[in-house]
Amino acid sequence: MTLTLLIYLSADNNLNDSARQDLESLRRGSFNSDITVIVQLDRWEFVDVEETIRYLIKDGELTEIKRLGETNAGDPAVLKSFIEESAKVYPSDKLMVVIWSHGSGVDDADIYDRKRELYFVPKEEVEEIGVSYDDSAQDFLDNIELQKALDVDVKIDVLGFDACLMGMFEVAYQLRNQSDVFVGSQYIEPPTGWDYPRILEELNSEENSHNIGESLVQFYADYYERESYDVTQSAFKMEHLEEVAKDLDAFAKVLRDNVACKKDLKYTFLSSQMFGQSDYIDLVDFVKKVKSRLKLEAVEPYADKLLLSLEQMIIANHTLGNRMRDAHGVSIYFPSQKRPFKETFEMYEKLDFSKDYGNWIRLIKWYWV
Repeated sequence: MTLTLLIYLSADNNLNDSARQDLESLRRGSFNSDITVIVQLDRWEFVDVEETIRYLIKDGELTEIKRLGETNAGDPAVLKSFIEESAKVYPSDKLMVVIWSHGSGVDDADIYDRKRELYFVPKEEVEEIGVSYDDSAQDFLDNIELQKALDVDVKIDVLGFDACLMGMFEVAYQLRNQSDVFVGSQYIEPPTGWDYPRILEELNSEENSHNIGESLVQFYADYYERESYDVTQSAFKMEHLEEVAKDLDAFAKVLRDNVACKKDLKYTFLSSQMFGQSDYIDLVDFVKKVKSRLKLEAVEPYADKLLLSLEQMIIANHTLGNRMRDAHGVSIYFPSQKRPFKETFEMYEKLDFSKDYGNWIRLIKWYWV
């Protein structure tokens, strides 16, 4: 069995040095690897090379395949063509795609627009807080664009995000038809990112997609055991996304119908594991705390069913650090300490999960009105 690894290295931003280091670590790791690696690197416009370059990495050699000129890494067509062209030129039994850059989970608000309007209050100016950010083009891939970019004519077995905050249920649901397995972090990733040398040296291409996802999580866990970072990493079976969505929708409805006081829900949210700017909470931890704190008899069977389907969806989960002790593998959007930004919320309403299963977003609206 053969495996091709495609890495979309979006470093036309302040991650340029990290991209250069990862490129070298990939080269080193390829000496004794049977994995074919193709990298598309878009670097910051002020470095020595101002154009996007596609590389083949094999047997310790970094070979330039193609120069594409200056590209916009935030354009879905650029990512789509990279995957389709590379997979056809370097066919294999399995295909793994990794998107490497900054990540912001479901917050698709335009970070290049410094004015943001709050959803439930009059407009005011606030400070700035997608994936694949391109500073030169002042563009990025929001989750709807990411879905379009990954709607390719080749099968993706494993889809990974070497980026922050992408281990969210809504992101995975948006991409549910794009791969067999999803790998990402609920929390902020350290600048060193994934352990690419070990991936190339030890990943078994004979394994199925689920086992590969499990290995990627284990490699990440081992890599940061010796560090002082708080980190998370998890892998999902995409085939279970629909079942989880149905159970989550039913849980959200019965919860909204049975919570007598918003203050009770507030304290439950605030006691749950949070990530980023406290707009993302750990879904498993929240459901468990609803059970233990609110003790609503009508909610109990729905909570249990949701926890079971989440357990079936999550292939592997790793957490490290006291701050991440209640991270169980998948997060979800809920602005629990501040009213949501209007642009973020309106983009969230357009995601497939919000459109297909509306009770979670109704719960959020009920909470804030």
